[in-house]
Amino acid sequence: MRRAVLLLLTLAYLAGVAWMTLRPSVYDANTGALLWRALDLFARHDETSWITFARVEAAANVAMFVPMGMFPALLLPRRFWWVGILVGFAATVGIETYQATYLSATRFSDPQDLVMNTLGAAIGAAFVGLVLPRRRRGRSRPRQGSASPVW
Repeated sequence: MRRAVLLLLTLAYLAGVAWMTLRPSVYDANTGALLWRALDLFARHDETSWITFARVEAAANVAMFVPMGMFPALLLPRRFWWVGILVGFAATVGIETYQATYLSATRFSDPQDLVMNTLGAAIGAAFVGLVLPRRRRGRSRPRQGSASPVW
C-alpha cells in the first residue's frame, strides 16, 4: 500500500513539474504582477533588498526539485538513493532541451536551472539516503530493559 501511495504522489508531482516547466509561460498575468509587486516591496527596504528575482527563481528551482530526488530514493531499495540525483539531472536536461527547442519564443534554457534543479534533487535524495536510514535504524533497535535471549 505504501508503494502505491508513493507512486501516486510521484505521478501527481511529475504532472505539476510538467505543468510548471513545459508550458509557454510560467506566470499568468495575476501571478506575475503579484511577484513583481512583492519584489518591488522587498527592494524598498534595506533588510530585504537582497531578495531579487534571480535569487527567488534559484531558490524555487531548488525547492521544486527536492521531491524529484526524494521519490526515486523512496521507491528504490535504500542502497540506490543516489539514483534520485541522476533522475533530477536527466529530467532537467529534458526540460531545458524542450524549452530551448519548442518554447524558445517565450522561455529560455538556462544552465543555472540545471545546477539548481540538480542541487534540489541531490538534497532530496541525500535526505532519504543518508538521513532517513539513521532514523529508521534508531527506531528498530530494541529498547533498554527489554528481554533478549542470552546464548
